[in-house]
Amino acid sequence: MNKTSLFCVLVLLASATSGRAFSEEVFNSQGKYKNFSFVGAGLAVGETVFSDKGSRPSIKPYIFHHSDYGFIDGSLANLALTPWFGLSGNLRLSEVSGDFDDIPTGIDDRESSGELGVTLGTVGARLTYLHDITDKHNGYEVQLHFGRAFDTPLERLTLSPYVELNYRDNNLSGYIYSVSERESNASGFQQFKSGDTWVYKGGVTGLYDISHHLLGVSKLELEYHDSDSPLVQNDFGWKFSVGAAYRF
Repeated sequence: MNKTSLFCVLVLLASATSGRAFSEEVFNSQGKYKNFSFVGAGLAVGETVFSDKGSRPSIKPYIFHHSDYGFIDGSLANLALTPWFGLSGNLRLSEVSGDFDDIPTGIDDRESSGELGVTLGTVGARLTYLHDITDKHNGYEVQLHFGRAFDTPLERLTLSPYVELNYRDNNLSGYIYSVSERESNASGFQQFKSGDTWVYKGGVTGLYDISHHLLGVSKLELEYHDSDSPLVQNDFGWKFSVGAAYRF
């Protein structure tokens, strides 16, 4: 699937999840998540685009918070200065690392990085700019994210699909996707210098109310990296997890 086709699919999905054409009854589940926080973990299986040995099991953390003060969605935290604007921080865990994945032999681990930036919008419809502050790559990423919570015929079950489009500049992309001469000699891959890159993400989270404080959580995550880097071993990355979380 080429970049244009993927972009069109994401735009259509984003429109479906955020458009005002739907009735208020369809979105009545949104109110449950205004002052809502949970922390938990689950068992996961998946395969990243960088893996060369197939799927593998892992532990998936679940972290979410939403209030008038801002939100936390996974590794992204936002402090709201106004209802539509806030200061954001992000911990970018290494995407190319033998600690988290099965990467090809001879390829160096890319270290995790800390980022600061700003977010325009809300937890469900937002545009975020993040810049490295840890001197790992000195690059930036722009994220466009849309998500919605939907009630289902099962009273205790809520589904939250999302789509996300990320733009990575030359510095960040070069840090992740480039293959140096030394890595080329050690791995057998061709030397590669990356330019800027687009990453397409989507998925759905399911929340099931087990009790007042206990949630069942399931999440499916998909992603596509529009890069010609030899490090990209698979067309699509995926992860599926099932677990539980404590609701505050």
